[in-house]
Amino acid sequence: MSYLPLYLWLLLSNVDYGNLSFERLIKFQWNHRIFNSVLLILIAISIYKVTQLFRTDGKEKRTLPKNMEITPESDSLMNYVITYVTPLLSFDLNDVKIVVMNILLFLLIGLMYVGSSATYLNPVLGIFGFRIFGVTDFTHAHHIISNLSFDELQAWKNNGREVYSYRLGEGVYIVKRIKK
Repeated sequence: MSYLPLYLWLLLSNVDYGNLSFERLIKFQWNHRIFNSVLLILIAISIYKVTQLFRTDGKEKRTLPKNMEITPESDSLMNYVITYVTPLLSFDLNDVKIVVMNILLFLLIGLMYVGSSATYLNPVLGIFGFRIFGVTDFTHAHHIISNLSFDELQAWKNNGREVYSYRLGEGVYIVKRIKK
């Protein structure tokens, strides 16, 4: 899911805008059809996963612990995005070596993020208004991702208001406001 912007970037970077027409799009008359077909499948899966994430059944109501410390981590997300933008600047589907090297690079980066429990660094969530926070004294969590701002989280914590929370991964929870 965190690769969704990457898939869209790659798909749009391979469009021949000089010969772009609605008929060609409908007939799927693109260069590199297999590559673009794989990208479209990955985009569809990613969109499905995003919708599942926002409709997840595992959410529970809970109050934020009053002794929880919250630290914004907006720079982490920017580092994540820059990690992917730099290699894409030289991406050329006609050069097999560049394609293979970029695939291996993205697999390596993805495995490193998953292996180090950094799956919370997801630019897609940022697009939907979620922010990343480092936390202490929040049971089983080192990070939360929330649609609440830092100030709102502090206020909700101090006032004992309930939020929806659900586990995204090891040590990572999504915390959302309860709409009344």
